Amino acid sequence: MLRHKGFKSPSELHKFLRDLTPSNVYYSCAYYENPEARMDEKGWLGADLIFDIDADHIPTPCKKNHDTWICPNCGFAGRGENPGKCPNCGSEKFETRIWACELCLEAAKAETLKLLDMLLEDFGFSEKEISVFFSGHRGYHVHVEGSAVRGLDSVARKEIVDYVSGLGLDPSFHGLRLTRYGAARLIQGPNLDDEGWRGRIAKGVYDFVLTASEEDFLRVGLPRKTAKTLVENRGKILESWKDNGPW
Repeated sequence: MLRHKGFKSPSELHKFLRDLTPSNVYYSCAYYENPEARMDEKGWLGADLIFDIDADHIPTPCKKNHDTWICPNCGFAGRGENPGKCPNCGSEKFETRIWACELCLEAAKAETLKLLDMLLEDFGFSEKEISVFFSGHRGYHVHVEGSAVRGLDSVARKEIVDYVSGLGLDPSFHGLRLTRYGAARLIQGPNLDDEGWRGRIAKGVYDFVLTASEEDFLRVGLPRKTAKTLVENRGKILESWKDNGPW
């Protein structure tokens, strides 16, 4: 592998590729004063903001059909995501075979669209500053270019990632709150058309209530009586919520 290459013009790059005809070519998202120097001598100027959305990291029900794992210590094997610890011998080392099917790629595409919505609506980047690439196998790469991101340090980049992933998000700061109506306790939430995480929380709950079964409600901790009431009155609840605003 040839590394630390730099070119002063597109024609110089074209000649290099034509003469060498490499099977693969990669470029750094970082900007340097001296790209051809050693890493400690390059002179870092900044970097683009890159998001890697990989279907391997998205939980999908199809994984139990096409992903497999085996414990090299005892030979115990199974399907789906590895259990973290071998049920047979307790080893934490696994050999895995992972496949990205059409459903996996659709899930990655859906997450990519969510990310694009955040970058455009929440952060205010323009479409000209954003590029989307298929990674070649399991997902998508989203590149954000421009002076606004180039000088961001690692702390600022982590803050962006935390916001996008919802890490540390407190729903009470985004319109979700517990109130009392007489002796009853009620949960009030944001509007469906609210911006940012407020609207995402509202749409997420709305979509869940729209499709959830009684068992789904039980899995998130609701009492069986409440779950049954939600299923029986689903249409009225959603219609009222959609027409009259917060829950």
